[in-house]
Amino acid sequence: MGLQLIIKADRKKIEKVLGSLASECEIFPVAEGLFGISIPERSLLSGGEDVVLRKLEQLKRFDLWQGSWQESKRRWFW
Repeated sequence: MGLQLIIKADRKKIEKVLGSLASECEIFPVAEGLFGISIPERSLLSGGEDVVLRKLEQLKRFDLWQGSWQESKRRWFW
């Protein structure tokens, strides 16, 4: 089963975070500053679910299956 999320960010940031995966996802406006995103299961399997989830950690998101907001995590580069 794929992932269905609500993301609190602008579309450009979402596309930047997802990289090449963005072209495989359905991204659509929900309300001002909120976008829905659907990531198909085949994309999770081909890209690696862990890799996709790590990318999504950079965004504030509402997981429709969990029913809760998850805060973005900062990525530190040393």
